[in-house]
Amino acid sequence: FTMMAVCHTAMVKEAKGDAAADAPPEYQASSPDEVALVVGAAGSGFRFLQRAHTDVTLDLGEGLVTYKILNVNEFDSTRKRMSCVVQRPDGTHQLMIKGADSVIYERLAPSKDAAELQETQRILKAFANEGLRTLVFAHRNLQPSEYEAWAAEYNEAFTATVDRQAALDRVAETIERD
Repeated sequence: FTMMAVCHTAMVKEAKGDAAADAPPEYQASSPDEVALVVGAAGSGFRFLQRAHTDVTLDLGEGLVTYKILNVNEFDSTRKRMSCVVQRPDGTHQLMIKGADSVIYERLAPSKDAAELQETQRILKAFANEGLRTLVFAHRNLQPSEYEAWAAEYNEAFTATVDRQAALDRVAETIERD
């Protein structure tokens, strides 16, 4: 549920009035799916409270935690996925990715538990046969040196003046794996 509460484009609507302090947060996002994921995470105890520049603050019931969003690889209909690199509260870096099952599965590292992977694929296929859309989440921890090298490439692509989106897509492809 952490990824649902952190890896998104939602913003918290500012509440107004006397009851605002007690009211649960309302969210705005570019798609209703993004709002549904954040609301679902909140219902499971991972409540997204605010986004302040690069910080995302969650209320986990036992206190507040803040994740720093370092980079975002945005969703589009061609990529069929979104990812972000975050600095977790313990200071480590992690790639969080969500997207269509077919797109995410082809990027997974070889599994040590083939039976678990086959069972997951069986369940996803059953959902698809019923006409249900599925969204898959994955993550991987990043070593500081790996992140620093990739971030340099990302920043170069981000500031490109020619074919910026193509450059960002190429850079995203290099980290959205394993």
